[in-house]
Amino acid sequence: MDAPIGNRMSRFWAAFGDSTAYLPLVIVDSGNRVLTGDQGDFKTAFQRLVDPELTRPPQAEIEAYARQVGTRMRVYARFHNTSAATLSASANQAALHALVYEDAYVGVTGRIMRAAPWIDIVSALAPGGVYTATLTTNTLSGVTWNALHTVVLTDYVPGPGTAYDMLQAAVARPAGLTVTPSTVPVGVDSGHPVDRTIPVTLVGPYTLHWTAVSDVPWLVLTPDEAGIATQPAVTVAAAGLARASQEGHVTFSATSQDGMAFTQFFTVTAVLGPRVVRAVAPSVNPGSQIALPIVMSALGDEHEVRFSLAFDPTMLSAPVVTLGSGGVAATLVVDDSEAGDGRLGITLTLPAGQAFPQGDYELVVVTFETPSTAPRPTAIVVLSDQPVARAIGDASGTPLSATFEDATLLFPDGSVAGTLRRHLRRGGT
Repeated sequence: MDAPIGNRMSRFWAAFGDSTAYLPLVIVDSGNRVLTGDQGDFKTAFQRLVDPELTRPPQAEIEAYARQVGTRMRVYARFHNTSAATLSASANQAALHALVYEDAYVGVTGRIMRAAPWIDIVSALAPGGVYTATLTTNTLSGVTWNALHTVVLTDYVPGPGTAYDMLQAAVARPAGLTVTPSTVPVGVDSGHPVDRTIPVTLVGPYTLHWTAVSDVPWLVLTPDEAGIATQPAVTVAAAGLARASQEGHVTFSATSQDGMAFTQFFTVTAVLGPRVVRAVAPSVNPGSQIALPIVMSALGDEHEVRFSLAFDPTMLSAPVVTLGSGGVAATLVVDDSEAGDGRLGITLTLPAGQAFPQGDYELVVVTFETPSTAPRPTAIVVLSDQPVARAIGDASGTPLSATFEDATLLFPDGSVAGTLRRHLRRGGT
């Protein structure tokens, strides 16, 4: 009150609308709600203002970063207008603010505001538009730098009236470069060798420009340099892979004209080999249960596996599906709505971000009842698409190719129903 910083005091008076106010002065969401004077139980009174604001949907997306530059704090903000209003200083007094505060016990609080630079949004920002700005504080003295925090917010006057409202606020992260994901397993099915493209997300201050360099020829970058708003794609060229596990690296370097420089690494472990899901035929003891394993030869990036089993219900019945020894970490979903007609759907999904390591895994075991006398000597279990279509996907949802192999079950001769034969002789029967 005695030494206001930035332009926040104006927001209080615009919302309060009177010439006299009593301490404490409180604004929530730039003045959408205000409080003044002794409230008795201040915590309860303040909570009555805050709680309704937490349920309001944001009308902007803000990505912000901050870093120390000498004795000043520099803030980089990217503001995406998701509201229905066109924002500008002339039309509705729209502005962007950076609030820099320190965790330090001063007076009756555990923090103190150190700086609050702001800037008017001069050019009209239509719904869906993006506005970027760099805000720098004045010289900060007597502060503990590692105790400083920055919040970036944008507000405007929605009208009618003079009170401001906040569109959204976000905590500024330390300026830097982030690559997501940082490591990726990629399996290329040798039965269907096609290139695999991996989306990579680079995140950092909007002023950064990045370049990328691969250390192996089978990793192709598109593009290999751009501004931070442009995202790269990393393609694994199948023709350049050996039939083994191999590792490649991409170095991302990002710089800005005001002196920022960051380096991050991205690693791809690629495997070329057969990706196969197969039903393994067990021996059959007619009249007893059989256990049919479904096994996958994984290449290290399989996150979800889906398929159906088609079978003759007169020879195999009452199927029960349980997780196999290699699928215990997965969530199993069984669609048995068509089991009576000889069709069974199975889906296995690993927890988010996980994949089967390279190797052979018993996914599920399907137990069937068999008749004591079978109508035919063989029964084929087909990996099919009804009621669940065959599909394998990685952790990002990218479809993966594979070979699906059926199983043929042999029933002993004694268990197969005989057929009455007539023998014809010349001149009689």
